[in-house]
Amino acid sequence: MIEQMPLWLVFPILLALFLVALEIGFRIRQRLERRREGQPDHGKGGQEFLFSAVLGLLALLLGFTFSVGMSRYEARQALVVQEANAIGTAWLRADLLEEPVRTALRSHFKAYVEARLEWSRTGQTDIERMLQLQDDIWLVTGEAVREDTSSALSRTVMEAVNKSFELASAREAAREAHIPDRVLALLILYAFISVLMLGYVSGASGGLRRGAILLLLIQLSLAIALILDIDRPGTGGVLMSQQPIEMLLLSLK
Repeated sequence: MIEQMPLWLVFPILLALFLVALEIGFRIRQRLERRREGQPDHGKGGQEFLFSAVLGLLALLLGFTFSVGMSRYEARQALVVQEANAIGTAWLRADLLEEPVRTALRSHFKAYVEARLEWSRTGQTDIERMLQLQDDIWLVTGEAVREDTSSALSRTVMEAVNKSFELASAREAAREAHIPDRVLALLILYAFISVLMLGYVSGASGGLRRGAILLLLIQLSLAIALILDIDRPGTGGVLMSQQPIEMLLLSLK
């Protein structure tokens, strides 16, 4: 459910969820304290030690999930560079072909790069138009190969065009690849339990250090929201640079 929420709504919901967990843990501890008034509490040190271990594991889960999100982000960024290079290579090789193939390919490539840049920035474009542009580029390239079967140049153009189309498909698949839902669910569930234990341990002193604990919960909520932000290319606040394709389009024009 959180995966479908807008990012501006994720942070307050997580913070409210953790505040509820904190209050539940605190009230449970206070109720137990009232039941055994006058009895010595020999387990306080052990509880604090256990809570420290729980926080250490939570930090490990946060680091692991953040690492997964960053690795996917870096993979998507690398594909942007690779696609721009592949299209640029196909353009340069097509520029060496004879007319009218050269002019046709140049025109189709310009329109295709504009469509790819629009998709890269927003994740939304006219899919039918993009597929039609790919078909047009492929048909013109195939025509060049059929007309001059003895030329290695036309075949290298076809290889470059084919590679650019493969990278376009790879980028689309990479954009749809997210951190597994089970991992995110486990992270949030474990964070909820950790905050509940924080409230329980804090209840032993008879009151909450509200300022320090609120700051901790804000940091925890921000960390999870940042992980979700990185995992949402095109719609989050952490936007991916499209400079390679932008520079390519400028060079084509």
